[in-house]
Amino acid sequence: MPEQLPNYPRRLRIDREVNDKYFEPIINEKSSPFYKKGKTGVYIISAALGYKDKVKKKTQKGIDICNINELDQKVLWLLLSIAISEKKNTGILLDGLNTMRIAEEYANGGAKILFDKIFSKKFDFSMDNEIIKILDKEFGKTKAK
Repeated sequence: MPEQLPNYPRRLRIDREVNDKYFEPIINEKSSPFYKKGKTGVYIISAALGYKDKVKKKTQKGIDICNINELDQKVLWLLLSIAISEKKNTGILLDGLNTMRIAEEYANGGAKILFDKIFSKKFDFSMDNEIIKILDKEFGKTKAK
């Protein structure tokens, strides 16, 4: 779908500092439910958490996470709906760069929230295991980094 809309980026991106500080431990620590799961799922959950808590952070030096065309349509629409909701207008879909930038800023902001949830002693894995099963199903086909 993104290839059918004007100026959509080819890849999801995240801030390098956010990647190093939050994404890497989330996927590399054995105690994390995202251990060796890839960054795409972490990106999606981070964007949703960032949007929920209204925490955004601009990307200073970005790195690629995955190819947008590898995303399941439901997952892509989650990211698109974040931009639509923020702008309160479906017209944002005609501006692919800004649409994905909004999701990117929320993913940057939400990464710390996800990190804190995972590595705090109060983390409830019961609901989150369901999320991880969904992510495994959706992202098992992707080539996430």
